[in-house]
Amino acid sequence: MGMMEYKGYSGSAEFDIDTGIIHGKILFVNDLITYQTTDGTKIKAEFEAAVEDYLDTCKALDREPQKPFNGVFNVRVTPGMHKAAAIRAAKDGVKLNGLVVAALEQYLSDQEVKHTHTHSHHVEVSFTSTSMTRVEATAGTYKTITIAEPARHAHH
Repeated sequence: MGMMEYKGYSGSAEFDIDTGIIHGKILFVNDLITYQTTDGTKIKAEFEAAVEDYLDTCKALDREPQKPFNGVFNVRVTPGMHKAAAIRAAKDGVKLNGLVVAALEQYLSDQEVKHTHTHSHHVEVSFTSTSMTRVEATAGTYKTITIAEPARHAHH
């Protein structure tokens, strides 16, 4: 489905291969406003004419035209997801709505989600007669420290 924009309204454009007609409707409003043409180069003009006709009709009826988006919508999730989101929002000190907005912004930004986490590692110590070696590993950084013992002198 192709989409077009005009005066804040979105319209679809679909081709019916059996009839050769390109048809569409104004999307995201409850009123049904459709348009069609057999000439593909005129579908945008038909959409724009439909928007203008809709606005004129609403004015003639003394009625406000519907706005495609008002910023409010319902989201249906499982009770478990609802609970988890509410707990996360409380831990983050934001309202549930703020958490959903942040999640949508991340999703719509096409940016890769980056995760941060830490690892803990054990420290291994080994002794030899002349030196001590300690291996440390923290957060992906590894280092080895070798401390040589002072040479022991034999007394005669």
